[in-house]
Amino acid sequence: MNRIIFFSGGKASLATADFVKAQHPEDNIVLYFTDTLWENEDLYRFINESSDKLQLPMLIHSSGMSPMQLMYEKKLVFNSMIGDCSKILKMRVAADFLKKGKRPAIEEWRNKQYLKSEDFVRDAVLYFGIGFDEMHRQGAIVKNWLPFRVEMPLIDHNIYKDDALKKYSIRQPVLYDYGFSHNNCNGRCVKAGQGHYKLLKEQMPDVFRKIMEQEHHLKICVSAYRYIKDTEMDDDVREMMYQELDDAYRDYFYDRADKPKSYIHPAAGSSDMTIKQYSFMKKGGKPYPIRDLHYEVEDDMQIDLFDIGGCGCFVDACVI
Repeated sequence: MNRIIFFSGGKASLATADFVKAQHPEDNIVLYFTDTLWENEDLYRFINESSDKLQLPMLIHSSGMSPMQLMYEKKLVFNSMIGDCSKILKMRVAADFLKKGKRPAIEEWRNKQYLKSEDFVRDAVLYFGIGFDEMHRQGAIVKNWLPFRVEMPLIDHNIYKDDALKKYSIRQPVLYDYGFSHNNCNGRCVKAGQGHYKLLKEQMPDVFRKIMEQEHHLKICVSAYRYIKDTEMDDDVREMMYQELDDAYRDYFYDRADKPKSYIHPAAGSSDMTIKQYSFMKKGGKPYPIRDLHYEVEDDMQIDLFDIGGCGCFVDACVI
């Protein structure tokens, strides 16, 4: 019997994998990790150590693009209401492979010697590390992954997540030590809220500062792109301006430059220019840039510490 465990890099994934192996030791079990290329380095230590000590093969797939690069390509700053990261970088990658046999740009194996059959997708049971606190996600996940059978052992059985850590002597991911509720995207989930980003600023100030700078430059890039797109001009002039914009920003968002090249906004000084506001968060129903949060935290102003938020990977409608 084929069994595929969606291995996100958190404690729940390890607990699920341990349960499945204990219940079905003779079956063909695969840990499946979809990499956003935006993770904390300690996540890779955790998943590699887990694969090693569980003695289970791990398949790693990636589109080859990070959430920030996806935002650049779509010319849109994701936020708490719009965020295609999990849908495109995780769910589409997984669905294309499991339902269509389409392999992504990046494929790697770890401990493939433990794979009992190369035909590990056929009629596989899919496992997700969803617990009681996320039961609201259960129905959408089951529906999205039809015709595969889906199981969630942490809901159906009384499993304490930390037991697996102790059993295999695996140190929990460092983001849990910092106080984060999950181990995804190095604490930079675009759907997270004020409380989450305040914690990021406190625990990983360099990461916070970098994403604040990236949001700033991305908003400038997006506003310039929309101006070029919506303004009447000859097609050859439009293409030339698109190319200039791309030349100015691509290396920066693909981590090939420390800062974007100088670029003069085509609407600079124009009273007709309206820059649309985007952000990773919202406040009072309105966009709330990270830079604003930064100043409010620095000035000790009121922050909603209970606004944690975050994405629900593999919950969005399947885009295949």
